[in-house]
Amino acid sequence: MVGLNTVPTARLDDTGTIRAGLSTQDPYNHAFIGFQIAKPLYINLRQSMGVSSVTKNPDFVYPGIDIKLRIANETQYNPDIVLGLNSMMGHKRFSSEYIALSKRYYDFDFTGGVAWGRLGSAGHLKNPFGRLSNHFKNNRDFNNEDSSTPSNWFTGEDIGFFGGIEYRTPIDNLSLKADFNADSYKGETISSIIGTDKVMARLSFQGNSFNWNTAGYKKTKSDEFHRVSKDQLKIEGTTVTGFLYLNDYEPSSMQIGRAAKSLVKLSDSNIKTIVVVPMSKGLKGQAMTFSRWNLEQEVYDTQPISPEEIWKDLEFSQKTGIDFSKETPRKYKLLPELSFSLTEEETTHLYRASVLGEETKNWGYGIFTGNSARINIADNLGRIAKFRDINANPIRSDIDLFTLNPINIDRSFLSFLNTPITDFHMAGTLGYLEEMYAGYGGEILYRPSHSAFAIGGEWWNVYKRDPLTYLSSGLYDGPYKTGHLNLYYNIPDTNITAFSKIGRFIAGDVGVSTGAQMLLENGMKVKGSLSYTNYNDKDIFDSDRNIQAGLELSIPFGDMKFIPQGSEARINTGQLGRNDAAMINKPIDLYDVTEPMSYRHLGQNWQEVLN
Repeated sequence: MVGLNTVPTARLDDTGTIRAGLSTQDPYNHAFIGFQIAKPLYINLRQSMGVSSVTKNPDFVYPGIDIKLRIANETQYNPDIVLGLNSMMGHKRFSSEYIALSKRYYDFDFTGGVAWGRLGSAGHLKNPFGRLSNHFKNNRDFNNEDSSTPSNWFTGEDIGFFGGIEYRTPIDNLSLKADFNADSYKGETISSIIGTDKVMARLSFQGNSFNWNTAGYKKTKSDEFHRVSKDQLKIEGTTVTGFLYLNDYEPSSMQIGRAAKSLVKLSDSNIKTIVVVPMSKGLKGQAMTFSRWNLEQEVYDTQPISPEEIWKDLEFSQKTGIDFSKETPRKYKLLPELSFSLTEEETTHLYRASVLGEETKNWGYGIFTGNSARINIADNLGRIAKFRDINANPIRSDIDLFTLNPINIDRSFLSFLNTPITDFHMAGTLGYLEEMYAGYGGEILYRPSHSAFAIGGEWWNVYKRDPLTYLSSGLYDGPYKTGHLNLYYNIPDTNITAFSKIGRFIAGDVGVSTGAQMLLENGMKVKGSLSYTNYNDKDIFDSDRNIQAGLELSIPFGDMKFIPQGSEARINTGQLGRNDAAMINKPIDLYDVTEPMSYRHLGQNWQEVLN
């Protein structure tokens, strides 16, 4: 993460920044990837390897998930302050907690901090938290193979201080750094693998995903899409109503604006108000009532009008009930996918590369179907069988077997979606739900249109698919019952949604999964999650692992020639083949389906309404 040479600072990246790289400081090599998921929060996935050469295979691996959280912003007189946790989850070898303060003075940036655990092992002072409870006096054994857990945080008899300085030279992007740390290398001293001068090197790449030149859709002329046919119009007095079936790649505000302008052209001169009812996969959003006079200014270029003026005169009303719209054409997508894990304790890393081809269709009346096939390209998941114990009840741990077939059915499902009452949505789905499971289940969501909060629930009855059958189409175990209470909160003035899912996972373990997701202006999607469960999945050292974390990144291909609209590349980082905290990768997510119709999303993207 952002820091000096061997110690952290209180500095954070700009939101959207992704960092990835390698470093070496004998006797360790490190590989890492991290994301500034929000202005105050950075998440880093790290694989530390015990080896004295960058070319040899490691003797030991020490995975960890690190975070840095800003708790105070720098002002004229006050410093930036962050709370950091290294190996918040993962191996204890590098576990630390720290508070860092940074203050800039012209071209100098000063940092000081206090650390517990590894970073504070020099022991400059007694742990002040020891006065609160004897629990905090417990020493950490950095050679212990048990995973780091919240019970280890801020423990230890002593704490240590660290600090340093960075000088920005007159040469652009060149700075000089010096620091001192409180790491006594206790674990290495005990193991007799340190005691001489060391050379450190780090190579990292970074970029802000907000600035990546991607687009979620192909640019088109405003009159080429979203025409509303006359036989779908509903005319009542001086009002005409049209039903718009949203696609999931173009900005919904642009689609709504084009549909409203189409209604102006299709309606008679006695029509004074234009109503557009947005729908997505059978769900209804709020009906949006436009002034015909406002739209005519744009359609016939009589005088300039702004999106703000249209928004000011816009009225929202509720529309519920079954979707009686006609069926729409099939949609096709191409979805390359790379999944990898840097947080394995048995091996340095795991990866899997595959490509999905997907087709979906809306049949009207709330009926929606989807089919997809997965082509396996390359992977090293065979390592799982070498290093992990065979599980008689594999929930996800047989993922390596699903790569043996060159091609598998990924999904083949039938869904019914409906908005029966105001702001209340429901969906029922059955079929092949994802690569590893088939079954049936449903979801409900209450999402008040003008509220930042939403609540819902889901329940699934699923059967394990047999990876050794043709296209992995056979079923051999089940049913497994899983369900969660889902809570959502839209963080004000951002496009970030925080979520928590509480309930029963596929293996029967109980716990919570929490995190945040956001949609960037360039069409990219980012999601980070952290799950905690009471399932005791053991590693090769027989220590418990009941915490998982991961990052998901989707990069749209919408502006590439010969690639179907809505196609995207998916990158997933997190543990692979774990049986704990396993949830169904459901084909329909009500929160995602309703997001383009939400008041927040429309307001944040309203500038597109006249495009």
